[in-house]
Amino acid sequence: MSVKPFFLTATAMVALAAFSHGAMALDPSFDCAKAQSSAEEAVCSSDALAALDLELARLYEAASGGPNMDAEGLATLKATQRGWIKGRDACWTSDMGVPLCTANEYAFRISELRQGYADARAEEGASLGPVPYRCEGLEDTISATFVNTLEPMVVLRWGENAVVLPQVVAASGGKYASDAWYGGPALFWTKGREAQFAAPGGSETSCQQDDIG
Repeated sequence: MSVKPFFLTATAMVALAAFSHGAMALDPSFDCAKAQSSAEEAVCSSDALAALDLELARLYEAASGGPNMDAEGLATLKATQRGWIKGRDACWTSDMGVPLCTANEYAFRISELRQGYADARAEEGASLGPVPYRCEGLEDTISATFVNTLEPMVVLRWGENAVVLPQVVAASGGKYASDAWYGGPALFWTKGREAQFAAPGGSETSCQQDDIG
């Protein structure tokens, strides 16, 4: 099922700093000498983006080569991956800037692979989930995928909606927040099995991790 991500405003430049250009220590999964898009160039210029690329490559390899994969499924996976690459490479058109758009595209794809392929979840890595949460006053279950790379993020999906929130400093628990989404600030703050959630521009509500999903 496709989702409708809330879009970032141009004021997202604060979050962009985490993925800005700097000295590289990590090599991504592809040859930077053959980078073919501004998104790939951004990955080759940022450790944070390179770490996302490496985690996505790990999940893709696990899904494509796992024991649950058949020929038809592999063809579908390859087709959706090609579509994702096309979408990532279109980040040059985004008003949020190429680095932040690219980071979000990687986060969404990591979430999709973990949600859609059991083999991608078979081994521990830099991502976790999806973890289901039931929230008061919210009809749909929230699916949370935690991307614990150099600049941690959480991908939240509920109904036809999806957002990516960066981790921010908190006295306790794991707090993810952004004020740059259209509609207003968004929040997801986990403390053990409990969480507080606010959709962009919405009020906070209490959530509980759901073992059943």
